[in-house]
Order: sequence, then structure tokens, then C-alpha cells
Amino acid sequence: MGLFSFFKQELAIDLGTADTLIIQDGQAVVDEPSIVAINRKTGETIAVGTKAMQMHEKTHEDIKTIRPLKDGVIADFQAAESMIEGFINMIGARRRFFSISKW
Repeated sequence: MGLFSFFKQELAIDLGTADTLIIQDGQAVVDEPSIVAINRKTGETIAVGTKAMQMHEKTHEDIKTIRPLKDGVIADFQAAESMIEGFINMIGARRRFFSISKW
């Protein structure tokens, strides 16, 4: 099995109400606040994590910040999907053999 260990990738995501933690191959690669900033007009994700937290309650009215998890449960599935996609994109392209796609 040593030959195929190069193709193996371990990824764990801990979605928390306050913070999200992503661990890749035993190392924490993302530890960010669970918040996302979205453009109200276009629905485009503008920022996730720390950048979105910095925008919270300080932005234009067309930009809203959302905490997609409430009391440990996903309250807004679209915002949660955007947030997870943004966090996975933060990891970078190193040794990434899968792609993020919306179905």
C-alpha cells in the first residue's frame, strides 16, 4: 500500500458555531471564524473567515455577513456551502487531487 499512499489525502472539517477548523494530513491548515460575507444583489461570496469577520457590521448595505451555524446546527445551507468552499480554497493547490464543484 506504500505505493498508493502518495494519492491518499486525509481532510477533516470541524464546523463550529464560532470557529471552523480544517485538518489536512494531521496538520491544522485553517482555523477561522465561521462567518461569510455575501453580496446581496449578486449572491457572490466576497469573503470568508477572518476577512468576513472584519467586514461584520461595517460594510455597505448590499453586503451582508452571515453566520451559517446557529446553536451547533446549519441554519443557512447556501451560506454554509459558500463558507466551506472558501475555506477549502484557502488550503491551496498543494497535493489536492479533488476539485470543488457545485452540483
